[in-house]
Amino acid sequence: MAYEGFAEYSAKKILEHLVGKTAFTMPTAHVALFVGNPLGAGVEVSGIDYARVATAGADWNSAAFTSPTASITNAADIDFGTAGGAWGTVDYVAVFDALSGGNMLASGDLTVARPVVLNDPVKFPSGTLTIRYIQATI
Repeated sequence: MAYEGFAEYSAKKILEHLVGKTAFTMPTAHVALFVGNPLGAGVEVSGIDYARVATAGADWNSAAFTSPTASITNAADIDFGTAGGAWGTVDYVAVFDALSGGNMLASGDLTVARPVVLNDPVKFPSGTLTIRYIQATI
């Protein structure tokens, strides 16, 4: 289950951290591509030359807030390289805390799904990938 972009794991960790129950160790964010919703029947791309992309804090801009949405965008290109084969139609992105396996931190759909075929470069230029958290109204 997602919480407006955040995965269940990170939503619980952040809440526990905010009230002093449990420390939330800063993860290294690894961006992953999916065919289908990773919270449903979607599967992570597994084609030739595909790997999650590790990012550092400097690869992201500072978070911004315009009620009711907090968001953060990539400050550096997130480059998956060139597809060594067909990866399928990529329509979701997720952020994990590990290069493989690990915990999903956030996910969301792409504005436009993109078929990835042999020799396609796959890159999110600076400022084009946004992670959002939307406040719920009570």
